[in-house]
Amino acid sequence: MEQGEMKHNGHLAFMRSPLLFLLMALLALLLLYPFFAGRVMAHALWDICSSAILLLGIYAISHVRRHLVIAVVLAIAVLGTKWSGYVIDNERLLLVNYGLGVIFFAFTACLLLADVLRKGAVTADKIYGALCVYLIIGLTWGFMFLTLEGCQPGSFLFGQARLSGLEKDPATLVYFSFVTLSTVGYGDITPLSPPARSFAFMEAIIGQIYLAVLVARLVGLHIAYSMVADP
Repeated sequence: MEQGEMKHNGHLAFMRSPLLFLLMALLALLLLYPFFAGRVMAHALWDICSSAILLLGIYAISHVRRHLVIAVVLAIAVLGTKWSGYVIDNERLLLVNYGLGVIFFAFTACLLLADVLRKGAVTADKIYGALCVYLIIGLTWGFMFLTLEGCQPGSFLFGQARLSGLEKDPATLVYFSFVTLSTVGYGDITPLSPPARSFAFMEAIIGQIYLAVLVARLVGLHIAYSMVADP
């Protein structure tokens, strides 16, 4: 009986807080993958974690049927091009996968952000959602950089040498994306082409605006609903 109750409670926890599980999947991809980079299973781990993020992202926005349908169609396209890469070795297929990933992650981030900024008390779910949006923005731009590098090889300088095509570790440009988003800018990867530079500075601006607007909105909501609760 206790084991059945534990399974039931675990299922209810997932139903109540899908954003927490989405956040955990995002962190797993970004924090665990580097420890497996260069190993045989690294590529599979990347695909498994990113697929989990897609599925959890769908569930997180599934409360609106129209959004759910669009997300499912996009996810099927992303997963189809991703996993078929194990059967069909084609760089164009990988490029299409990255492009579709940009669309899916951007769509998901916009919907989650709308939920986070919507009127209502500041709950744990709002905090989870805000963190998920920030991490998804970084992933979106990372996939955008991968797509750009695939379309225009040599758009980025990696260390002292140009690396052409999509043969490099995809996490490399995702890393560059988060460094740019947080405006750290270590300088180990440099955007060279005009589109790459434009996307890089746009991401840096969006990262700063997001944090400023998010903090202001959440603080405003917290003050407003605290005053209502304690007149």
